Amino acid sequence: MNWTQYSESLEGVRRGTEALERLGRVLSGQLAELVESCHEGEEDRALVALCGEAVAKVARRTGWSSLVINPGSTSTKVAVYSGLNLVARDEVYLEPGESDSVERRCEHLLGWLGGLRLSLGELSGIAVRGGFMAPLPCGTYGVCEQMRIDLETAPYRHAANLGVPMALSLARRIDHDIVLTTTDPLTCDELSLARRVTGSPRLMVKGSAAHYLNMRALVRLLGHSLSKAPEELHVAVCHMGGDMSAGRWCEGRFAQVVKVFGHMPSAERSGGLPLDEVLRLAEQRQYTFEEMRGDVLGNKGGLLALAGTTDFRAFVELMSGPLEEPRRRKAEAILEFFVNQAAAAILELFVSDAPLDAVVLSGGLAANEVFFKRLSAKLPLIAPLVRVPGSVEAQALCAGLIKACADPLGRKSYAQTKASQQGQLQRDVQILATPLIERKTPRWDPKAPITSLDELLVAARPHGAALPTIAVCGADNEEALLAARLACASENRLARFVLIGPYAKVSQLAWELDVPIDEENTFILDSTTPVAQGIELLDAGIADILMKGGVMTADILGGYFQYLKARGLSGGRTKLGHIGLFEIPGRSKLVAVSDAAINPAPDVETRLCLLDNAVSAMHKLGIARPKVAVISSIEKPTPKVISSVEGREIAERCKDREDMIIDGPLSVDLALSPECAHEKGYRGRIQGDADLLLVPTLDVGNAIYKAFTVTGGATIAGAVIGGNRPLVLTSRGDSARSKLSSIALALVLAQAGEERKPS
Repeated sequence: MNWTQYSESLEGVRRGTEALERLGRVLSGQLAELVESCHEGEEDRALVALCGEAVAKVARRTGWSSLVINPGSTSTKVAVYSGLNLVARDEVYLEPGESDSVERRCEHLLGWLGGLRLSLGELSGIAVRGGFMAPLPCGTYGVCEQMRIDLETAPYRHAANLGVPMALSLARRIDHDIVLTTTDPLTCDELSLARRVTGSPRLMVKGSAAHYLNMRALVRLLGHSLSKAPEELHVAVCHMGGDMSAGRWCEGRFAQVVKVFGHMPSAERSGGLPLDEVLRLAEQRQYTFEEMRGDVLGNKGGLLALAGTTDFRAFVELMSGPLEEPRRRKAEAILEFFVNQAAAAILELFVSDAPLDAVVLSGGLAANEVFFKRLSAKLPLIAPLVRVPGSVEAQALCAGLIKACADPLGRKSYAQTKASQQGQLQRDVQILATPLIERKTPRWDPKAPITSLDELLVAARPHGAALPTIAVCGADNEEALLAARLACASENRLARFVLIGPYAKVSQLAWELDVPIDEENTFILDSTTPVAQGIELLDAGIADILMKGGVMTADILGGYFQYLKARGLSGGRTKLGHIGLFEIPGRSKLVAVSDAAINPAPDVETRLCLLDNAVSAMHKLGIARPKVAVISSIEKPTPKVISSVEGREIAERCKDREDMIIDGPLSVDLALSPECAHEKGYRGRIQGDADLLLVPTLDVGNAIYKAFTVTGGATIAGAVIGGNRPLVLTSRGDSARSKLSSIALALVLAQAGEERKPS
């Protein structure tokens, strides 16, 4: 191809672009006329188009009276229709500083109706915007009590959650039957299977909050203008108001949605956060989970954090006025960020097997010339760009209500659809969990350190040897049975279990939790004295390890100690202690703590015994020279803090040992945070990378335990060590995952050989 041919081809593309621009302007004019032409007292042409001619004829004949409610953050958008005629519409605001509630909003709304000399008794139906209910396919649903219950536990706080309870509250004040509907709630889910896939087998896209109501209505209006059925259109729609969202309509559903919370920015949220930077800051403890939640899901990020406001239109208008440096440069960068994010979201919707028929932009920002020009300049025109200022949510809600009145069978059941959707979602989960290429599970290399609980589970597998037997003392315990079920699963087969306890209770609970009692991997041993029975099995060699279920900690420890005493394994330097392995989000290796469960206030000699036990356990986990931090509140010994003096003594007595690296006294921040060690100028042998924390008292250990698990999101594996075999001892509050990991820890320690022989 020579330059002449190339330039002629380019000119042809440009002529095509100009034609697309003209087509976009024509369609924009047609839709704007539909949306903006209605005035009070007149028939709403957009509502007619959304209802369809057949339903519109019925509505004109019956003259149904409809109230439309759309709650916002500080106001409620309301409209009243008589048939297809708009009677009145307004925005009813809360008073400044007034507490927000369903009843307060209802009272304001009733006051507004009274001012128009309208009453609830005249209504045929109420249409409300749906909030964060269970994910559903798009459509019109009858408002019900189950919706209100689900909204009480909604994952996000949002004004739209008030719509359903407002409708139910108003309906109770009416003495005749009234139709209550919601159409296309915030959390619809029509995604194709391919759009559910993520880069992790643990995560799957399950739909997203978006402006389904407005976006689907715009597709129908576009189809009306083009005399085309909506099911035949392939359209990308983006709503750009205080919140933003985008979706791709294909084959009669939104097969793809760009999330409001995450990829797509909004005035109140941050948009897409750089995951690598988030992980780095979280690892350095400079970005907490709550801060992340506020930025991504709450109302603390986005434009509010960047510019101090959530009013995007006011921010864009600010750009047209005089701004001094560097405020102007920052404002330009913020505007460019939002434009780029919106453009990227729309362009993502172009990725499909078929070309788009149109790209529709709606909302207040679509009406803003500055924002629209900057955005459209970044979108290569391969489809007409159609602009619709504002939204058609009121007409869409009313159309759903009118259709439900005309055809009650067309109104979907929330409960039935919810159950069906959950079933389909579960089937999708099973499909995506189906293995394609079976990977061989690597054998555990005892020379390689175990750095995660997943690796611990691999190391615990018997690798061809006979399965060990674990006796669960007090098996009438939900979490213990769940852990046993996980340990018996084919992919995690770790051990056989004898479930000791009242037969009827254990059997009933096992049935409820789907724990198979197959007499091969799990047995029930009826007993009213589960600890004594477990000790007998251990002494007879039938059980290899004891596990605490629903019995008291003191009872199982007392029984275990008596077992050791009878076999000559107690006394001397033998001390039972607890070791906890913590998998803490943001850390690349496990952190061990000893002792957080057995010894309340051990002296120096006892702590040295506990240290020996813990270091021996760390060796069996593949850590040749564990870094041990002897914990105190300070790092410089002082007689006023006994633990600091004892910490120095323990560290001094062990400093020349080749099986560990030890330092003390050491505060927790210096033991676990390289940043803190650097900032404090600490020059010790452990620079925030400790493997084992040796705590001074049970109180300190338990506080660290709870801090790691409750506020730090850690998962724990724990066992009692110091006897001839480990004892699985977990807290009642530990999850089944933690209890499974504790089983794995005990098995790894037992497989590595007896922990202590008779002295």
